[in-house]
Amino acid sequence: MSFSNHRMFCALTGVFLAAMTVSAAAETRLLRYGDFGPNRGTRAEAMQWLDTQLRARTDNKLGINFVWGGALVGATTAVDSIADGVADMGSIVPVYAPGKLVTYELADALQYADEWVGMNAVYDLMTTNDEVKKEWDAAGLVYFGNFTTGPTQLLSKEPIKTLADLDGKTVRATGGFVPAFKAYGAGTVSLGQPKVYEAFSNGTVDASTTYYYTVLAYKHYEQARHITEIDMGQYLGFGIAMNKDTFDSLSPDHQQVIRELGEDFTRNHFARIMYDARKAARTKLQEGVDGHSVQIHTPDASFVPKLSEIADADSAKWVEKATAKNLPGERLMAAYRALVDKYVAERDSKGYPWNR
Repeated sequence: MSFSNHRMFCALTGVFLAAMTVSAAAETRLLRYGDFGPNRGTRAEAMQWLDTQLRARTDNKLGINFVWGGALVGATTAVDSIADGVADMGSIVPVYAPGKLVTYELADALQYADEWVGMNAVYDLMTTNDEVKKEWDAAGLVYFGNFTTGPTQLLSKEPIKTLADLDGKTVRATGGFVPAFKAYGAGTVSLGQPKVYEAFSNGTVDASTTYYYTVLAYKHYEQARHITEIDMGQYLGFGIAMNKDTFDSLSPDHQQVIRELGEDFTRNHFARIMYDARKAARTKLQEGVDGHSVQIHTPDASFVPKLSEIADADSAKWVEKATAKNLPGERLMAAYRALVDKYVAERDSKGYPWNR
């Protein structure tokens, strides 16, 4: 073969291989995933597993294209944006869109801190209860799976160790924490976690309910150097939704893959990651990140019981809200409590799945 023919052969081979690559890529349907958080931290790292698994389980027919940092959907607009098809799927927090998914708001109505118990209880409620599924259908959404924040902590500019320390402070808080903090003289504001850094920076807030992994992911340690370790209830109204039209457009086999992937992610993959990451993040913050270390404080004996009493009482308001929307509030609350009790009993008798 002459040199010129060899060059032509190589060029044609390159074109052929490039065409094959483009063709293979074209066969992969990428689901646009909108997330309001940054592409870093425990949750973001765990979510990459979804794309890897989805491709593997569908022979590369489906994949996920993540769009981070609120570029596609924001924290307060995610529910509507996904329902409208702006994204095929994405992360949602129903408390940021009050009244849109009342049954999912129930996930935050109880105070308990165990990640695995909480995620399993919520997953069962969202996927097996007919009233819950009916509301998701009406919203144009399909429940995929759940996140958790892990136990709630209190991040602040100055140490907060007693209830008296709350007086006059402005605290970023949502749900049952709002009346709890207000009862002890604090003002509250409702902000998505992406806005907390700026709020600390410009003095809008003095403190924020938060979680260890969030302090790392959003670099809040640069603005606030104190955490009061209250270990109160986690936020479980925090998960992944799919656009219903997108889900319905998938083949039955691919719909089944989506369901199984969401269940695997919720019950085992993310639950274990959050359980382990909570302890690792706590240590890292104490040791310091980029020259910023966080002091962790133990509150006085009355701090958590007093706040929890008010936060727990606030759950009754969820029942009233659900009833006003013609939902069986009392029955749903009882079903949720029963699921929590079921998984507490399983954990206590068998331990966590990854330790069995």
